[in-house]
Amino acid sequence: MNGFSFNRFCKTFRWFFGVNLRSMMMWSSGYVVGVFLGEVLFFALNPNGSMEIKLQSVGQFCTVFIMIALAIGACTFLSDFNKKPRREAFLMLPASNLEKYLTALLYIASFFTACVLLSFALGDTLRMVFRSLVFGDEWVSTVPIVAKNLIPNTMFNDATHAYSLSFRVMYLFVGYSFFLWMHSLYTLGGTFFRKYAFVATSVVLVASLSLLSWVLNHFEVSMFNSQWDGNAYVGEEVGIAAYMLAVVMPLLSIFNYWASFHIFKGYQLITNKWTNYDILKR
Repeated sequence: MNGFSFNRFCKTFRWFFGVNLRSMMMWSSGYVVGVFLGEVLFFALNPNGSMEIKLQSVGQFCTVFIMIALAIGACTFLSDFNKKPRREAFLMLPASNLEKYLTALLYIASFFTACVLLSFALGDTLRMVFRSLVFGDEWVSTVPIVAKNLIPNTMFNDATHAYSLSFRVMYLFVGYSFFLWMHSLYTLGGTFFRKYAFVATSVVLVASLSLLSWVLNHFEVSMFNSQWDGNAYVGEEVGIAAYMLAVVMPLLSIFNYWASFHIFKGYQLITNKWTNYDILKR
């Protein structure tokens, strides 16, 4: 079945949603408990210090926790169909490969992301209730702190710096392009690897970032620079590396999604033990 039908896509998405709803609810419940226990444990191990400092530290921890959860989701968006019966049912749906692929991708990008964020908010609320009832703490949430950490444009709230429009646009574009590239990389890893997709893709990510850092340092190029006139701060300027990444990151993201879909089109009921794409037979 070729082409793309929005009606078939909606029906496929409803089927996918129904099949994965129970496991998603179980996973979300575990995430709520994990956030709650992690925050409670952090407060218990750090009884001293101001509430503001503790909340900032918890917010940093939860931000990393959320990013890891989203990366795992992107890597495992097809892992439920690694078993032969479920893969057979998925591949035999009356829908095109593009509709099936976009269904799984949209499910993770929308519903899974919403579940992660909602689970974090619920876990943080349980922590506030518990700490208030047991220790008499004030009700202060880490949700605003995490939101600021996840949104790149919060740095522009600093009134001591004069950010130009071009700097703001490039900073946001490069920041969101980097997030898109990371998602596409983990999506490609989750499509290619059948086992340990998150670990293998994370190794590639760390290697890529290390190589990028080495190139920037070796050739002495920068992304965003501060301009000074003696000891006086003048403003910010966009470095050549930022312009290069603004072009390369979207192109790499497009390639990763294309390669991921190409691998998905070749899915078979019986595949290699470690990968979904047999390189030696291609």
